[in-house]
Amino acid sequence: MKAIYLCRVLVALGCALSWTAHAAWTPQSRDAVNRFLAQHPSLEGRDFSVQWMPLRVDLPKCEQALHVKLQGREKAWGRLFLSLSCESGRGWTRPVNIDVQVKGRYLVAAQALRPGQNLTAADWQWAQGDLSKVGDAVIEDPALLQDMELIRAHPMGSPLRLNDFRQMTVIKSGDQVRVTLVGRGFAVSATAQALADAAVGGTVRVRTAEGKILQGTAVSSGSVEVLLE
Repeated sequence: MKAIYLCRVLVALGCALSWTAHAAWTPQSRDAVNRFLAQHPSLEGRDFSVQWMPLRVDLPKCEQALHVKLQGREKAWGRLFLSLSCESGRGWTRPVNIDVQVKGRYLVAAQALRPGQNLTAADWQWAQGDLSKVGDAVIEDPALLQDMELIRAHPMGSPLRLNDFRQMTVIKSGDQVRVTLVGRGFAVSATAQALADAAVGGTVRVRTAEGKILQGTAVSSGSVEVLLE
């Protein structure tokens, strides 16, 4: 009985190994996916590697180049759901999974940070790792922090993301601001009172000394530009 049971186990194991070998990534399918990733805008100029997840279905040979489609994602990072399709002969489509690891550096808090801070170079430092594991919108360029203020606390070492910041308020309601009136071929400056808060690039209304209400754009701290038609 033991011999019969052992034979059955070996037969079942042999079938499983045979199935695994059959449902394998083919050179054609790997080449198609690699070409797709190399041309994807989110991976341009980046150092990435691919982990080929086990297949549940076999991939027949295709007489033409395979078509690759990314399902429901803008970035070709992390765990991806792709479809491979062949348009020659009888045609076929197969779902496949891969994991794309993207190496890069990003900013993390160099110390505990509090909301409302306008960060300086002393407040952040570089970290290196797989960008697909630290989430979307991590900051890879310190220039993006210019004129931005933190909106939530950060412990030391935590990644900094774009959605952790907002445009810094450079004008507050009631401030005396310098208004530059710009028209065709001329520019005139005057003093006015801000009627609302505004960040750089934001729209703000001001009241001149004569009581006239103007609407302009906050261009820097205490400075508003009004375009005249």
